[in-house]
Amino acid sequence: MPREVCLALNISKRSLQSYRDYGIIPCSFIGGKYMYKESDLVRILIQKDK
Repeated sequence: MPREVCLALNISKRSLQSYRDYGIIPCSFIGGKYMYKESDLVRILIQKDK
């Protein structure tokens, strides 16, 4: 899942980690994996386009 998120947002894995750490992208940690809501990713994409 993180790889798909990085590709969708056009960011590196390290940037994704920073986004999580700073609360830019909300996520849940379930079963040892970070999970992201599609609506949160869409919001980030819209904000990047402005």
